[in-house]
Amino acid sequence: AVDRDAAALEGLREVEGVTTRRLELEAADWPLAGEHFDAVVVSNYLYRPRLAALFGLVRPGGLLIYETFMIGNERLGKPSNPEFLLRPGELLTCLPPGWSLVAFEQGEVATPRPAVIQRLCATRTGMCCR
Repeated sequence: AVDRDAAALEGLREVEGVTTRRLELEAADWPLAGEHFDAVVVSNYLYRPRLAALFGLVRPGGLLIYETFMIGNERLGKPSNPEFLLRPGELLTCLPPGWSLVAFEQGEVATPRPAVIQRLCATRTGMCCR
């Protein structure tokens, strides 16, 4: 598990099979260069200059689940800055060649709190070869 917030990682430290790393993903040097994972889950995070790099972390045969806020959320609360809000269908346009879409949703949700979000689940085609 990777987060920039040590407190967010604290609850995972005792989970068997989970390694935690505190990293700043927006640093000039990409801290995960050369690394690959079977699954990547991104939640409530958007930094457009790193979108392609996040997809690149997934091994062939692996899975990406991405959920974050989109335009429309500004009327319900934070984030409200357009820099941190996806445009309609934006995650779909970021899906690189060689990926298969499993599911996509966008719109308003009531739980865990009212928000306007976009969700994407996709698999990277190919066989995982570790």
